[in-house]
Amino acid sequence: MRTIDTLGDLVSPLGGTINAANVIMQLAHPGVGQGVVESEVDSGRADLRPVKRARTTGTYLAVAVFGNDDDRDFVRQSVRRIHARVTSRPGSPVRYSANSPTLQLWVAVCLFKYFVDQHEFLYGPLTDEQYTRVLRAGAPLATTLNVRPESWPTTREEYEELWKAGAADISMNDQVREYLTALCDLSFLEIRLGRLGRLLHRLLGRPFELVTRGALPPEFRDLMHYEWTPDDQRRFDRYLAAVRRIHRMTPWFWPLLWKIYLVDMRTRRRLGLRVF
Repeated sequence: MRTIDTLGDLVSPLGGTINAANVIMQLAHPGVGQGVVESEVDSGRADLRPVKRARTTGTYLAVAVFGNDDDRDFVRQSVRRIHARVTSRPGSPVRYSANSPTLQLWVAVCLFKYFVDQHEFLYGPLTDEQYTRVLRAGAPLATTLNVRPESWPTTREEYEELWKAGAADISMNDQVREYLTALCDLSFLEIRLGRLGRLLHRLLGRPFELVTRGALPPEFRDLMHYEWTPDDQRRFDRYLAAVRRIHRMTPWFWPLLWKIYLVDMRTRRRLGLRVF
């Protein structure tokens, strides 16, 4: 049995296909969702810059999980500057600021679930001891987003209370739902990648959406107007069984992929190249 002490120990091949589900959870908070779809920082939009967005998101997570204090200080300052440009405008359906500690804490709470889900969908619930260890190790997901350390939960019960409180406030308008639907069926790739994007949408869109729907808690699935049938569940279970077999043969490989983002960021910094 593998030792589970840190978030890096939870990383699996499942992470690459349940990421859109976690984005839905984050954007289900109206302040986060509206901030993303209205953002004028085009360089960070997944629909307009899919490759760059994948790299910068991967970099953030890699720094939070595997980085050192210097890496995290750099990312924290970079994120603060970018988020300072994302604030609600007159006429926005909700008021928001991307530097809001409340919104940032919700995003971090969702990101922690992203790592836990990678393990629990494949192997079942973490023990209380394992959960406590990874929760403690997960604090940088929040503090690298400028959340104060004392705001991060220290027990499973505290985390679950934060999750319940956030889930009680979720809502979504059609603008946010349409943006997320395009992410989940990969049709957003057509905007930037043209014919290649259309091909990826046609080949991979339906299976990717199935995994996304399967990874969502029911209340978020309902918010997206997604259905879920017994046949969907059987297909999702077969997919999880296949991923489980892959992971058992290659557990060492998947954290290495995340560490590539860390090497890339450090190299860019040394060369004076833009990271975010």
